[in-house]
Amino acid sequence: MGWSTNQLRTSMSDSAQPIGTIGVIRRFPVKGMAGEELPEVFVTFAGLLGDRVYAFLDPQNKSDFPWITPRIFPEMLLMKPRFIAPPSADETRPAAEKYRLEISTPEKVFCDISAPEFRSYLQNKIGREIEFRFSERSMHDTLPVSVFGLPTFDALSKETGRNLDQRRFRPNFVVDWAEKIPFLEDTFVGHTIRIGEKLALRLVKKDMRCKVITLDPDTAEAAPEVLEVVAKKHGSCSGVYGTVLREGIVRRGDPVFVD
Repeated sequence: MGWSTNQLRTSMSDSAQPIGTIGVIRRFPVKGMAGEELPEVFVTFAGLLGDRVYAFLDPQNKSDFPWITPRIFPEMLLMKPRFIAPPSADETRPAAEKYRLEISTPEKVFCDISAPEFRSYLQNKIGREIEFRFSERSMHDTLPVSVFGLPTFDALSKETGRNLDQRRFRPNFVVDWAEKIPFLEDTFVGHTIRIGEKLALRLVKKDMRCKVITLDPDTAEAAPEVLEVVAKKHGSCSGVYGTVLREGIVRRGDPVFVD
């Protein structure tokens, strides 16, 4: 269910009228690991500053998806990264030391994600050789920013009969739409949304889902029915992807507009 043509045209003709507000900002410093909730963040053309700047991959995997993620190793979700001295929202081009990262695992805390000690730990857990990567430009599956509507979470919880944690879906921005319509974000694919004072995103496509949404973010236990419901009722998609047209700071509570 989405906006009618008249509703969308009315909203687009009145750019001063917000269509929602930012409820949650979340970035994922390490691809596949737990994320962190933020009060504000600078969004670059590559995505949220510090989002998915670290990753591990399988050097023997010659496909176009060589990354080590919870699809392969579900317990990766239980590993919690933390920037030791994170860049502030107004540091648009932070120094290298701002990306220093420690990792809390169920067993211990590792003070440096790039250290051989952590790679050995992860290799032993996964049971294969892995390689470590860092890129300030981020390492996304498709596009740099993901957006999810708060009403969509509520609808999926009802459809699955589970109280679904938002973290299952790993969105960067959760929007509380003024119109409490599930999957409203789908309606804005092909349009530009503005967040806060400067950020502009072009919403490009729906987010095709995989096994990861079946995994509990606190236990890594699987609930296959979550993906089954999304596949059968929503074409395997939930949430949308966007590309950044204009960089800017986003803060929790910022208004969202559609152009």
